[in-house]
Amino acid sequence: MSEFSIVVAAGDVSPSGTEFRFEADEKQRAALAKRFDIIELKSLKGTAKVKPWRRVGLALEARFTAELVQACVVTLEPVPEKLDESFTLHFLPEELIAPVTPGSEREIVVDVGSDEPPEALENGSVDIGEAVAEQLSLAMDPYPKKPGAAFQPLADETPDVAAKPANPFAALEKLKKKD
Repeated sequence: MSEFSIVVAAGDVSPSGTEFRFEADEKQRAALAKRFDIIELKSLKGTAKVKPWRRVGLALEARFTAELVQACVVTLEPVPEKLDESFTLHFLPEELIAPVTPGSEREIVVDVGSDEPPEALENGSVDIGEAVAEQLSLAMDPYPKKPGAAFQPLADETPDVAAKPANPFAALEKLKKKD
């Protein structure tokens, strides 16, 4: 089970769709912060609508806002970030999206209007919380940097431009002079 789980069964979704409001509590935010290796997840809340899709599937349309704090990749100091994201995911029963084996006559469903292929319904349901958590991880800045922070190489790591590189044939040159 995920750190932030809101499971909706396909049978509980009305034909016109079912709307949900969600907000992660302190324990859930702490668990998600640990999962994503960030300093703190201050808030995570939003709305979602689950509606029937392609007779046997579900479509999830969601919007969330989040406030989080990550460590600067240069200084390791806290870097705050605010997110406001929306996404749409489609879900189908697993047997409809399982790989086609040679000789089978299974039809592959492809939605050309969608960025992502449909995901599998797990036990006939969709986990809104896990979908939001996955989208949160994709929306976070992968390289947070504090304003003005710049990487400075250590003094002993800078190459000495004035030094002449060693000649790999110097030892052979010494042998040649002995003859």
